[in-house]
Amino acid sequence: MRKKHVGDVGEHWVLYRLVRHGYTAVLAPTNARSVDILASDEHGRPVSIQVKTKANAVGWRLTESAERVADDRLFYCLVDLGRSGDMEPPEVYVVPSAVVAKTVREGHARWLRGTKRSGEPRKDSAIRQIVREPWLEDYRENWSLIAGAPAPSRREA
Repeated sequence: MRKKHVGDVGEHWVLYRLVRHGYTAVLAPTNARSVDILASDEHGRPVSIQVKTKANAVGWRLTESAERVADDRLFYCLVDLGRSGDMEPPEVYVVPSAVVAKTVREGHARWLRGTKRSGEPRKDSAIRQIVREPWLEDYRENWSLIAGAPAPSRREA
């Protein structure tokens, strides 16, 4: 499966799951920053979703901007299609953006403190990664987190 198709499968799977959970959901315009899906619950409360999809054994790739984005109404849906991209059904981890920001920031700092195989220090990179670790299980198929997102303030509405 081509890289573009992997992302499309993940986004459409998350759209399907959101609709099944009673949300109105649409793909965001392609130029939207940090958002792949816009959704609202039955009361019209909006949430934004960033979808990251993997079809490998390693992890979900993000950019350094993920370290700084922590919004109560922004969630990451980490979609796992399995090693060969054919896991049925895909697994989804619904993670608040603040948790992703902290995890990515701390994980990257830990990675930078390490060394290359040659013993040389690692050079900084814009790429970040979340790997499958035990803490992630709390977020597996945890769609109820989105329902608990706070309503926008009057100023934002």
